[in-house]
Amino acid sequence: MMKKSTSLLGFGCMRLPQTPEGKIDYEHAQKMVDYAYENGVNYFDTAWNYHNEESELFIGQALKKYPRESFILATKMPVFKLESPEMTATVFNRQLEKCQVEYFDNYLCHSMNRDSWQKAKDFKVVEYLTEQKKLGKIKNLGFSFHDSADQLEGILDYTDWDFVQLQLNYYDVATGDAQQLINICNKRNLPIIVMEPIRGGFLSRCVPAAIEKIDAAYGENKASALALSYVFNIPGVAVTLSGMSCMDHVVDNVNTAKAPIPMDEKAKEVIDGVLAEIKAFKTVPCTKCAYCMPCPAGLDIPAIFAMYNDYKLFGNKFGFRREMEKLEVKPGDCISCGNCMNACPQRLEIPQLMQDIQAEYDGLQF
Repeated sequence: MMKKSTSLLGFGCMRLPQTPEGKIDYEHAQKMVDYAYENGVNYFDTAWNYHNEESELFIGQALKKYPRESFILATKMPVFKLESPEMTATVFNRQLEKCQVEYFDNYLCHSMNRDSWQKAKDFKVVEYLTEQKKLGKIKNLGFSFHDSADQLEGILDYTDWDFVQLQLNYYDVATGDAQQLINICNKRNLPIIVMEPIRGGFLSRCVPAAIEKIDAAYGENKASALALSYVFNIPGVAVTLSGMSCMDHVVDNVNTAKAPIPMDEKAKEVIDGVLAEIKAFKTVPCTKCAYCMPCPAGLDIPAIFAMYNDYKLFGNKFGFRREMEKLEVKPGDCISCGNCMNACPQRLEIPQLMQDIQAEYDGLQF
């Protein structure tokens, strides 16, 4: 896999800076890509659905001025959007056009879980992509994964994959089955691409008391650096993706990649302390990936969770009420269709959470 020399830090194109109209801010984002590239970052990860299907168009334009052999481009087949087996080829060829390339270095089946993997098998997606690999249009074939360890084993047994993309961070390793997934990949000597190392930014701005512990140990604004450094140190990790939204994020992450925080006993104690502080709060572990959107009822699910988490973390019930009053569609308007649960990589019970948030709001006393 990845015969080119691959940078440890990868540039994720899911959270690019946006204009007030909600479009990608091409000028700002281009400067970010240029800075990353000039400082050794050569891995760029996008997908069909990122930024309302605009991300691939942007990164294709942004990288066009650089020699094709100097960067590694990854994108993904949106299995969840396929309506027929024939649509696989249509999407793939359109992605080549959007990204303005003749081949993809890394290509993934996007967001594999029990349901999407079954669809991929039914539509013979892997067979089509394997043929594209033989034709030289794909150099390395893998998949991004959001499910149980047993499901991972089953997908890995299907064909000879070149890599796996996993959501890994110190929170998920401590609270979920992430370590099992790591062990499975390590046993097969399969390279790991990491997504969500800062858990959608949560680990950089979580519980105030947790951030204070990090500040005391390493100085201010080191929460993201600690999270990235932890992932860099995981055995088998080839690339760690960071979805960066502004130039400060790029500069900070590049500096961390050049000089990671040592994962020694001090780091272990700090992370243990951070985890204890996080566990003391009842927040919703949403990464703002927006796979749950659009909502048939019109709910802005990630925004509601972000608003609720801010309330739980900082206790500002007046701010919580103010933000709830601004919503045209409130959590209580959820119709419990379950579409969001099927799409959520974190497997959150979103309808129940919406009911809980509405109930907590209704019970506020001032």
